[in-house]
Amino acid sequence: MTDAENQTNERQDQPGGVDPSRDVWSSERAFVFSTAAAAVGLGNLWRFPTLVGENGGGVFLFAYAIAVVFVAVPFAALELAAGRQAHGSVVASYRRLGNGLFLFGWLTVLLTLFISSYYFVVTGWTLGFALGATFGSVPDFETYNQGYQSVWYLLALGAMVGAVLIFGISGIERMARILMPVLVLLVLGLAIVSLSIGDSHQALNFLFTPDMSRFADISLWRAAFGQAFFSMMIGQGFLITYGSYLPERINLPRSVLSIASLNSGVAILAGLAIFPLVFASGLDPAIGSQLAFVTLPEAFESIGSAIPLAAIFFWLLFFAAVSSCIGGAKVVAEALHDQSAGIKSWVATWIAIIAIVGLGIPSALSYAVPQWTLWGEPVLDAFNRIVGSDGTVVLAISTAMILGWRFSGDHLARRFGLRGPMATGFNIVVRTIPIILVLMFGGDLVLSWF
Repeated sequence: MTDAENQTNERQDQPGGVDPSRDVWSSERAFVFSTAAAAVGLGNLWRFPTLVGENGGGVFLFAYAIAVVFVAVPFAALELAAGRQAHGSVVASYRRLGNGLFLFGWLTVLLTLFISSYYFVVTGWTLGFALGATFGSVPDFETYNQGYQSVWYLLALGAMVGAVLIFGISGIERMARILMPVLVLLVLGLAIVSLSIGDSHQALNFLFTPDMSRFADISLWRAAFGQAFFSMMIGQGFLITYGSYLPERINLPRSVLSIASLNSGVAILAGLAIFPLVFASGLDPAIGSQLAFVTLPEAFESIGSAIPLAAIFFWLLFFAAVSSCIGGAKVVAEALHDQSAGIKSWVATWIAIIAIVGLGIPSALSYAVPQWTLWGEPVLDAFNRIVGSDGTVVLAISTAMILGWRFSGDHLARRFGLRGPMATGFNIVVRTIPIILVLMFGGDLVLSWF
């Protein structure tokens, strides 16, 4: 059957009151691939290895696995269920949950707009480094930022994402069918090569032998839960927006587990691709955010392999990052289209792209000739610290609190097909975990602001 025929049949399965003209995912595989592609971004290939290196390797991996199973999976399922129930944007979904909550929906869209603005800039870096590594040599990061390349690549990326989104859900599906297999094959191939030519023994020991003496370190758990939120896009509107196109016949629990498995699998493969080269080159795995753009190019150069590792790695980063850019822009565009009468979908898409790129210009110029700063640091770094780190955690916990307490236990059991102890356990988890997270993160956030 064609995608159009599939979508026609799926619409017939929707409950009453749903706009029959609204697109739906053509299949469960298309939905899983598209959502996983949006989730597997720089958070998995850049941020995850950075946090693993900074937080002791195996013990962080262990804590992260617990965070994914007990936090990311249930709350990802809740966000998808909220989107499917409302069959609308983030704003429409929260409006349906209660009076006044539509304001929280707009706050989520605004956060995603700000995150996307500098995320587009960093994704432009990955494209510039990928092209440089393919047709010449890996650019030096300082030299790269002496011109206006950050701005030109930001504009190019905006046009690229807009061209995909102009086709709606079908455009996202087509892109995901290409990107997701390519991404998995690239990271798997790079991991195999890295383990073959790098220091695989030290890397495997670092990644899979946890130092349990750090198990009681609260900062470790904060980092693990924060990464679980970030990598599974909790509280950023992605899942609610993508869930709004989800037909009733698709099995939600199975889909969420598939998405989480793909997401975590790529993150672990990224660690296997990066750390053998880092250890073989005698570099520090805890170097921090410079790991991808400074440390790894040095590792690639010192290894001197005949295989173009640098080009493969930066194309991998780009493919992962651009899929998240598509998801972020879709969140903003969908809210504009859904909440503004008379604005066509393609118009809302380009308004969203222009807003993201326009807001991204200061971040791009902070890593260009003007070197714009905000509160004494590059604009991009300030946005990432305030919005990407603190803002994401606050909104994720707030989202978890709202969804966990707005749905009744019976409603959750029906939505996810749970019975008996499973239903009771799920209900307890989604209601108590947000409270634990408030206690875990609240003190640090208040102190960081004051």
